[in-house]
Amino acid sequence: MNQRAKVIKIIGISLGVIIIGVIATVYLLLNRKPIVLEDLAEAKPFTWRKVDLGNDVQSSDGSAYYLLTKKGASDRWVIFFSGGGVSWDGKSAAQPIKVMNFFTGKDLGNYFANIPPYLLTILDGMMNSKREDNPFREWNMVYVPYATGDFHIGNRSAAYDKPDGSSFTMEYNGRTNVERSLEWVYANVKDPEKLLIAGESAGGFGSAFWAGEISEHYPTTDIYQYSDSAFLYSDKWPDILDQEWDADVELNFGFPAEADLIGAAFKGNSDRMPGDTVLLQSYSVYDEVLIHFEDRINDMDSPLDGQKIEEWTRRLRQSVRTLADTVPNYYFFLTDYGMNDKTGMTGHTFATRDTFYDAEEDGITLLRWLDDIINQEERYSVGSMFINELEEGEK
Repeated sequence: MNQRAKVIKIIGISLGVIIIGVIATVYLLLNRKPIVLEDLAEAKPFTWRKVDLGNDVQSSDGSAYYLLTKKGASDRWVIFFSGGGVSWDGKSAAQPIKVMNFFTGKDLGNYFANIPPYLLTILDGMMNSKREDNPFREWNMVYVPYATGDFHIGNRSAAYDKPDGSSFTMEYNGRTNVERSLEWVYANVKDPEKLLIAGESAGGFGSAFWAGEISEHYPTTDIYQYSDSAFLYSDKWPDILDQEWDADVELNFGFPAEADLIGAAFKGNSDRMPGDTVLLQSYSVYDEVLIHFEDRINDMDSPLDGQKIEEWTRRLRQSVRTLADTVPNYYFFLTDYGMNDKTGMTGHTFATRDTFYDAEEDGITLLRWLDDIINQEERYSVGSMFINELEEGEK
């Protein structure tokens, strides 16, 4: 072997070692496995713990499911419902989210089929107990993972076929997963000073669905329900929820499903929950992810153009305006923060992302708005100009 060949071989081996080292390092950094909780009273503060929930909980692919909790330094609690896509039929169920698709340019997928190993690594926003400016830093956290594609309310094992003809079972097990999670919550969270029932994206729907039931267990607690980035309009929702997921919404949650599903949930909660409950929503008014999913659910899976974007944001603003006009103690935060000038759209979710600290409208950050309402009890909405822009006839 000549000298040049030896050098090339050495360089190749060195690069291979470096690449393997980088992959291993990234894996170790991302794959943060929480320690199993033994005793909440003895748990180390500000450290995530895993709660085993028994044998009847599972993710949509049949893999393990569990609850996460983090002890704080107060008598205030957050119950947070995770987001992570949606499955609405056999075709969508056959396309779970795969992170590698992001790197290969393929379609990312529709929902998480299991709890991703990197979950704790990507949690930020109000979950970040290391930031001194986080108004929820000292709150106790319960985090309900999402890996069933059913807004946390499904109750069906569905047999589907993949495009290649092979069969698979989709476990819409959201309801059981939440019920077991809440059993732990009720046993360990007795009489909190304040309780924030929150969620983002699919979890924003989940938190709204389960808020009524949770509130009944805490009649003397100040309760706030907050849905971040949860608006998908479709005439298909009644059939998806009650036929595809077997959620039996009206029986289990006290209101019928409607095309404006989150609006129906908020109206239902206004009737069911105590009169002093504060109901909150935040939205990025040109949310690219929500526009994309609504398009798919309604069988309009085509390139997003200006007309589709405007139609979606108009429906969103009409929903917010209706709730603001009819639901007591309802407040909203609307913003076009982070507008992409090329696409004409904005980002998706704030609550557990770093944008929780930066997103603002009218000079008021989302962080300050939530802090003022929940911790300071100063109630107001932000971004009213977005609903005031609607024509009078669209109210």
